[in-house]
Parts: sequence; structure tokens; C-alpha cells
Amino acid sequence: MHFPSSSTTSSSSPSLQNQISNTANSNNVLFLPSNTSKMSFIIPNNNNTNNTINNSSQQQIVSSSNILSSTPTSGMTTSINLNGINPQTNSTSNISISSGQVTSQQRLTFPQRSTSLIPSSLSSSLSLSQSQQIPQEEFMKILRVLQENNMTESVETFRKEYQTLFNKTATPTTISLSEPYFNALDGYISYVQEQPDSSRHEFAQLIYPLFVHMYLDLIEKDQLDEAQRFFMTYVKNTNLQATVFASHKDDLYRIKSLITKEQIAQSEYVKSFRHNGRYWIKLCNASLELLDQFLIKQQKYPLLTKIVQAYFQLEINDGSARNAETQRLLSGGRLGEIKTEDNTNRMYYGLLRDHDLTRILQHKSILASSTGIDNDDGAGDDQPSTSKNRKKLKKDFFNQRQSKASLKVDPNAPQLTRIPIPELREHERMDLINTFQEDYTRMLKITPDNLPSCCYYTLLNGYLEINCLEISEDSTLLAVGCKNSSIYVYSLNRQKLITMKLPHELERLDKSNEHIYEQMMTNDDNKDDTNTNHDNDILYNQRLLCGHTGPIYGLSMSREKWFLLSCSEDCTIRLWSLLTWTCLITFRGHTQPVFDVQFGPFGHYFASCSLDKTARLWCIEHAQTLRLFTDGCNDMETLCFHPNSNYIATSSSDRILKIWDLLECKEGQQMKPIRQMSGHKLNVCILKFSKDGRYLISAGFDRQIMIWDCSNGSLVTCLLGHSDAIFSMDISRDGLILCTGSVDFSIRIWNFGQLIKDKDDGKLDTVQRVTPSAKYELVTYRTKRTSTTLIHFTRRNLLLGFGVFIPPNESTTKTKT
Repeated sequence: MHFPSSSTTSSSSPSLQNQISNTANSNNVLFLPSNTSKMSFIIPNNNNTNNTINNSSQQQIVSSSNILSSTPTSGMTTSINLNGINPQTNSTSNISISSGQVTSQQRLTFPQRSTSLIPSSLSSSLSLSQSQQIPQEEFMKILRVLQENNMTESVETFRKEYQTLFNKTATPTTISLSEPYFNALDGYISYVQEQPDSSRHEFAQLIYPLFVHMYLDLIEKDQLDEAQRFFMTYVKNTNLQATVFASHKDDLYRIKSLITKEQIAQSEYVKSFRHNGRYWIKLCNASLELLDQFLIKQQKYPLLTKIVQAYFQLEINDGSARNAETQRLLSGGRLGEIKTEDNTNRMYYGLLRDHDLTRILQHKSILASSTGIDNDDGAGDDQPSTSKNRKKLKKDFFNQRQSKASLKVDPNAPQLTRIPIPELREHERMDLINTFQEDYTRMLKITPDNLPSCCYYTLLNGYLEINCLEISEDSTLLAVGCKNSSIYVYSLNRQKLITMKLPHELERLDKSNEHIYEQMMTNDDNKDDTNTNHDNDILYNQRLLCGHTGPIYGLSMSREKWFLLSCSEDCTIRLWSLLTWTCLITFRGHTQPVFDVQFGPFGHYFASCSLDKTARLWCIEHAQTLRLFTDGCNDMETLCFHPNSNYIATSSSDRILKIWDLLECKEGQQMKPIRQMSGHKLNVCILKFSKDGRYLISAGFDRQIMIWDCSNGSLVTCLLGHSDAIFSMDISRDGLILCTGSVDFSIRIWNFGQLIKDKDDGKLDTVQRVTPSAKYELVTYRTKRTSTTLIHFTRRNLLLGFGVFIPPNESTTKTKT
């Protein structure tokens, strides 16, 4: 909701905050006896001779015009008596407003302020030397009243009058312009503390954004010292550190570094925080009414009302106040929580059942091992894969009768023609069927009593040199991206990395042979030679790819191991051939370093994200961008493809997760995310969709593993267990086991299938939303001093881990580029 703007005319000035005691000589200001508890300060407006001043004192009063008036409208005069008692008539002060022939009077009651009056009996005639000894504290109190009521012109006029009458220097350095900010924020914090425990956490949501906007306002007013004092006063508060600022520690370091107007104008953080939208806060109806009464109706702190009106958006949350832990988990985004309306569009998160690849992956003969059913074709584990067997398997697969389950239409699955996806070629179909038949029949079914084995690869001499790792789908190739712009490709089995034959040799091959793709590669003529040099074997087991001019930030390998994508600081993406070991094409379009790149599940499309605040969709057959997704003022840092290749998920520097639809929008419409999720307190490092596409899993520097429901964008649960940043994550081939790797030298395995089952059965604690690690954690594997950078499940559900060894004298926390 938007708060209505408050009037700033002199006829409806907000109630003043402070009680004022003042002294002056007989020619300028009326002195009061020292035994009076309140003081009367009457200032007439000289613009209108009909202005009435209610004062029975016989002493002469000389005052300056426009001292406490704020640009009155034409024909209107104002007479103000600050809350007090006239020393002779003992009458209560009034505010008289006259405009034309209509006159209204309103009695105001001003809050008490814990300040002491001048404890002296002052004469009506004082010398200039005596008036110079008046403490400047009283002068400051009057200025605070004017500043709290936004009377800028009156502040300057009153300062000049004070300097002229008392020969005092009232420079801006002696005036604390930050006092209204201190008073306003302290007042709101006190108001929050007075609220009951059941709803206090809802009001506390406003403290952090109010603090940031006030700090930026002081910097923009050239009050650097006061801004630093304001910042340190609240940041060092232990109560605020443990509650309000706990979710924004990373942003506080950025805010503290902003000390000039120029830095604020150029800061991407300020653009994201102030100009990328309003700070979104969800409150229950009862809390919203109390907040409206405090800020709008009571008008205790006009500065708070002004900031809330300009930069906040309040949404009514259905029902009563949410649990404090639930609110803590959903907070952390740079602009607060996510609008409810942002997650109302429909998302087709189901799989493409009509595609050949999906049918192969879900074929009953392939998954026979998990159910204990023998294969229909009778091909055992030891039976060789002959041409006859392959033809029989092909016939059984493509000519089988569709079961009732396969004929059932999934309402959440997109149409096959929604996003153009090429079908598999004939040789790709056969290779997939044969490969999956061999591997999936030996797939390990992971249970709490049958945990997976872990084969771990440690990379030595690579600390601070290796940026990223990538492994092929069949777990035979490993690609390493380095800071020196080079890419190394290693063979993880005993087969050498051979290359394609020369063009004149390819012309001699029989194109109709079904083994044409195997014959295209060079033969290993020396495999039976016992005198083969061992150094040559090592040479052929690795390849070096050079071409980038900056550090490598991301790698992605195609499903069939033919292509490798790499992105770099040089703002380019390169497509490498793993058959000829050369660069095929360079994709240009990003204007800033590219942080991540990933092939789609069907290998035809790929996506990238960059520091230029965009994510792009590409095709290996075209050099131009197919889709462009922009994120305002935030950098895109990591991404992930949905299993049905219709969506991509991205994370940005504001810690918001977004899911984008790859379907082309109508002309003139802007690409907007169909899902937004907020909850991470630090940057996200890794994203992964579940095998069925229903859930999105995210992890990063805040050590939280958050599971989101893509159907509505809600948080399912949060897994805690790691003690440092999480850089790697993978899901088993059957989709039941989640594995995470961290910089804390550990790999943790979670029972993801049981968690989802409990959620569907209503047994998952959705109120607390924090799942203890002992409930679903199956096992923890630990390394000595190796931070896990990559985790991968093989086709047989064996676990592979890859990491870089950290020397003992180095810090255990590794910064992800």
C-alpha cells in the first residue's frame, strides 16, 4: 500500500517534538521566570497586520518574520504559541489560523522532552556580554524543532538572527543535522520493542531499509561525519546485529564505503536499492493498521513517513502474523520480499514425454534394475552388444505398445512444439539406447542402508589458479578452466583423447556404414606396442585449448561429448570441438565479463549470464542472441536449464532467484520472470532443478540449501549442515538423493526423495521451514584440505567428487569469482 502524502503548508504544520526554553535581552525576546515549568514562545507573522497575538504580558516583544513559518499561502496568516504557560496570564498556548474572514483555533498538546530549563532568575534587561553566556544547547533545541518539521528556510533565518543578536558563530559544523534522523530511528525502534512478541518481528522489517535511506540522505546533504556516526551507532548495537542486520551483513560493507555524492550516484547498489523498485514488505492486517496509525495519524516522526511514502510498498498478508523464523528465511533480498502477484503466472514444469530422449530415459527395460524386472530382450550383462541385438532393441523400443500411464496427459507438461527442439538423429538414438541399457541395468539404488561409494579426485598445485570444473555426462572427460585463460581437458579412463581424421581420409569412408562416427576418429596404432613412451600416453590423455584472453569463469560440455562451451572475462563465449580440438565459433554479445554458461538438456540451445546485467539464450547454429533477459540494476551470476528446456533459472547480485520463460513474448512486451524467490542472505553459487522439474534447489555463500516449489514459487524447506560456502551440487540419476559439496572440506548426502514424500503427505514442518540436518542427512564424507568444487553422479549412481587442494597456510574460505 502507498501511504498518502502529508501536507506541508503552514496551516497544517505537524506537532512539534520538543519543549523549548529560550532567553534573550529586553529588546528582542521575552524572558520568563525560572520557576515556570513550560515556556511560551510567540512569533507573529509580519506579512499580515490583522494577526492576533494572545499575550497579556506588558513587556515589549520584538521578533523576526518567518522564523517558524514555512511558505504560507497567499492571504493566510499564522500565529503559533508553543506549548507552554504565559507567566502572567497562565493561559494555555493556541495556534490561530486566519484566512480571509474564516478563523479557526486548534489546541495542540506537545510531547515532553527530557531537557532541563535554564535554572536562573533572569532580569528583563541584560547586557550583551551576559547574553553571550547563554548556552548554545538551547539554541540547538530550537533548531531541532525546526528541522524535524522540515522548515529549512526557518532554520537558516533563525541561525542568522542568532548570530546577529548574540554575536555567536552558528556554522553548520556546530549544528547536528543528523539529530532528526537519530530521533526518528530511535523512536521507531522503541515503538517496535513495545509491540508484543507475536508481531514484533513484522515491524522490525522496516528498520534496515529505514537505516539505509537515512544514511544515504545524510551523505547527499554533505554530512559525512554525521553519517559515519549514524552508521556506527546502529551497526555496533548488539541487538540489531543479531536480529535486523544479520541478514544484510554483505550489504553493510558496501553501504559504509559510500562517503560522497558522486559515489552514491555511480553506485550500482544504490541504483538497485533506490531506483529498481520499492522495498516490499508483507504485514498482516492488524500490524498494518497499527503502523498506519503510528506513521500517518499520529505524525510523531514526519521523516519516517516521508521515507516510507517514497521508497516502501506494504502488502497485506492473509491471516495472522507469520512465524518469525519463516519471515527470516524469506527475507534477505535487496528489495525485501517478493510480490505475491509475481508468482501467479502458470509454469509448465513437467517433462517432454513425446521427445525421444525422454522416452529413452524412462523406458521400462532401462529402469528394470530398480524394480528387479528382467529385460525383455534377454540381453544380460555379459551378452555382447551386437548389431542384431541393437536392431532388436530398436524394434522393441519404437514399436512397443503405449501403456495407459504413457497415454495419460500431464497437465503440467508443455507441448513439444512450444519451444522448437530438434529430434535425435538415428545414430544418437541407438547410441543412447545401447549406452543406457548397459549402465542403467547396473545402476545402484541408494537407500539409507545402501549408501553410494565416492571416488574423489584432488587437483594439486591449482589453488588460486583453477576457476571452474566440468565433467561429461558419461563421466569420462574432465575440463578445467584456469585464471591464465587456458582450458585443460583430461581423460578419466584409460582411453586416449584421439582426434578426427584428416579431410582426405574422411572422403574414403563409407557414409552408409552404421559405425561411420567411430571410423571418423583416428586409430590408436600403438596400443599393442610395448615400447610406447609413457610420456606420449600422458600427452594424449590431456589436451590444451587456448583462445581466450581472460580468466575462464564457466564451462559446459554437450551431452554427446562433441562440443565444449567456455565463457571468460574477455566478454566472449567460445564453442570448442572435442573431435578436432579447435575453436569453431566465438559468440559475441555481452559487454561485460561472462560468469556462467550452460548447455540445454537437449544440446541444441545454451544460455549465458554476465556482469552486464543480462542473461542470453543462444543456439549453436547461429551467432546472434535468440533471447535477451535483463535484470535492471543487478548482475547475473549463475544459471541453470530446466529439464524440459522451456525455462532457465538465474541468480543475481541482489540474491533473488528468477525463472524465465524461453517462449518468445508478444511484440512490445518486455521479458519478465514468471517466478521470483527471495531468501538467501549472501550470493548464490549453484542452482539445480530436480529430475521431474517440479523443484528448484539453490545454495551459496550463506551455507543454506533452499528448496523451492516451482508451481507457486514457495519455499519448501531449508537444509542446514555445512559450515562454509557451498559451490557444488548434484542429484542422483533416480532423483532421490541430493549431494552437496562445500569449502568446509565435506560432502553431504541428503534423502531428497523422503523429504518430498513427507512434503506431499503433509508431514513436513512447513511452519518452521528449517529442517535439521540429522533428519534427512544420510552421510557426510570429509576430506583433509580439499574444497569440493564439483560433484557428479555417474549413470550407475556412483559419486564422483573433484576439488582443489588448499595449502595449510592458506585460508579455508575460498572466494568464488
